[in-house]
Amino acid sequence: MIGQCLCGQIEFEFVPVGDTALRCYCSICQRSHGADCATQLISKKSSLRFISGDSLVAEYSSSPMGVRAFCSNCGARLMNYAKAKSDYMSVALACVISDHKIKPVVNVQVASKPQWAQPDDSVPCFDEFPADITKYL
Repeated sequence: MIGQCLCGQIEFEFVPVGDTALRCYCSICQRSHGADCATQLISKKSSLRFISGDSLVAEYSSSPMGVRAFCSNCGARLMNYAKAKSDYMSVALACVISDHKIKPVVNVQVASKPQWAQPDDSVPCFDEFPADITKYL
């Protein structure tokens, strides 16, 4: 799949794990995306390849475990990945420009949602991030 930032200067490809996404309602996702949640597509960091603009990728260490990558020119959020030697990565579904039919299939960190947010209750909702998240994806 191909992802791109808002200004188009960063373009990257990655291989998703399956063809489904999750919505995360944690406070960090809310603030970093400027929304009630972030819709993320799980991937492996080892599959990430920048087509263009890799020098424009900026990183912010948002927690002891995670890094958030964004475009230093337009500010578009691109992906999250683990600081540890983990291969975990999640890509912001909104930056995917490839044709797809991916839909969120699970809501996580719902206990942190803003009062006004209304998670889709037609998919499983979890107050926290389940350890066995891959079985829902």
